[in-house]
Amino acid sequence: MFCGIDLGTSSVKAAVYDEVGRTLACARRECELVTPKAGWSELDPEDYLDKLYQVIREASEDSGQRITAVAISSQAQAVLPIDENGKPLYNIIVTMDNRTIPQYMFWKENYDEKEIYGRTGNTFGSIYTLNKIMWHKQNQPEIYNRAWKFCCVQDYAAYMLTGEGPYTDYSIAGRTMMFSVKEPVWDEKVLGIAGIDIGKLSSPVPSVTVVGKIRTELRQKLKLDETCEVVIGGHDQACGAIGSGVVKPGMLMDACGTVDAMVTVLPGMVLSDKMQKYSLTCYRHADTSNYITMAINTNGGLFLKWYKNVLYDRRAENGRDIYTQMIEECPDTPSDIYVLPHLEGAGTPYNDPESLAAIVGLRVCHTKKDITRAVLDSLAYEMKLNLEAVENATNCKIDEIRMIGGGAKTPKWVQIKADIFNKKIVTLETDEAASLGAAIIGAVAKGYYKSFDEAINKMIHIKKIYYPDIRMQKEYGIRASEYQDIYEGLKKVNHNISSRTLL
Repeated sequence: MFCGIDLGTSSVKAAVYDEVGRTLACARRECELVTPKAGWSELDPEDYLDKLYQVIREASEDSGQRITAVAISSQAQAVLPIDENGKPLYNIIVTMDNRTIPQYMFWKENYDEKEIYGRTGNTFGSIYTLNKIMWHKQNQPEIYNRAWKFCCVQDYAAYMLTGEGPYTDYSIAGRTMMFSVKEPVWDEKVLGIAGIDIGKLSSPVPSVTVVGKIRTELRQKLKLDETCEVVIGGHDQACGAIGSGVVKPGMLMDACGTVDAMVTVLPGMVLSDKMQKYSLTCYRHADTSNYITMAINTNGGLFLKWYKNVLYDRRAENGRDIYTQMIEECPDTPSDIYVLPHLEGAGTPYNDPESLAAIVGLRVCHTKKDITRAVLDSLAYEMKLNLEAVENATNCKIDEIRMIGGGAKTPKWVQIKADIFNKKIVTLETDEAASLGAAIIGAVAKGYYKSFDEAINKMIHIKKIYYPDIRMQKEYGIRASEYQDIYEGLKKVNHNISSRTLL
């Protein structure tokens, strides 16, 4: 049996699968962001690690099976410094943290983006690991100097489970702005400009690398067999793509989680001017053979959670999931309210850390249910812009979208996206594609399957196919066009506000 762990921003999960992809057990723990200042977002690493141990133990016990491999699916960009004993020296700084705007501006004002993009496959952006480490060096030099390693979340988890390494896989490394897009090594020129010691980084390895056995003192605590090994795994979005079967061009994964991310396979290493224009990265897939690109709204599920906590202000009824209740109760027709969901800046295609959120078009007659529909529509419009950017920049028509994450659990939400995207959307039997993708990596790494294609054919199963309603195309087309104007219309005032509050 294979265990896939999913190290997200809002939760930590572990799921155990059999050889045909059936879920035997699943455990989850919520994580709360630490926000010491406006624009800062962190996680407590010791609490995070404890939750990881809890979910592995619970999933192992509930499955009642002998687990041969634990493989990791992990959030990217996030980083924490540790000493030689693995003790954290600071909290985990996560993707949407905006304290690194000065570092982002350093690159933007002093270096040629095209050159850095050609070296790393990353355009300039505040989210990348590189900028977070630079922030430590410039603002907390004592922590930078004490740090043995600056670990991404994947590296930290694998090291604490095994005591080996630390190692990071190529797909996570490809999201740091420090890793060569052409050769699987750290880019020494970029590190030299940033003043970062290469010795403070984890060793990059392929996703199928077995990094070691569970530490002896942990095995009994986690209820794992002494033969169980840890497989490094990959970036959660790359793992989600594997877990949804997206391993060839023309298919796209839409992951509706804390962030809303679209991943598609490129026909090769593509570093075009159009890709750069839309801030579309190029990095190695976790299947070890392809390159992928990712479009991202860093505020997708995060905005929905904020809305639920702050504005929706209702409790779930009759044992229903609160998000399902919100979605099912909203109107069935497109909204004339718009939401710019940039709580923590804008991801692709704008790449604007200074953009802010807004609600436009409110009237006295509107209710919470109307605003809920506006949130759902607008999150879909935001990703429609990204979908169009991906197709335009890669010259590859997307024929099928596979939707995963929390958003895929509610048929009404999936149908809204199918209608707005005007694309076929497929949902899967598993609710946890990233965990399944990690488990697939584990199964290939351990030699149970000879290839990813073989493992995917055996372990992934389609649940339902949603087709766009052609009757809705005109209504959504008009609104999508109006939505597209909002970012530019509010850009100046949002930047003015950000200059006072974020810098």
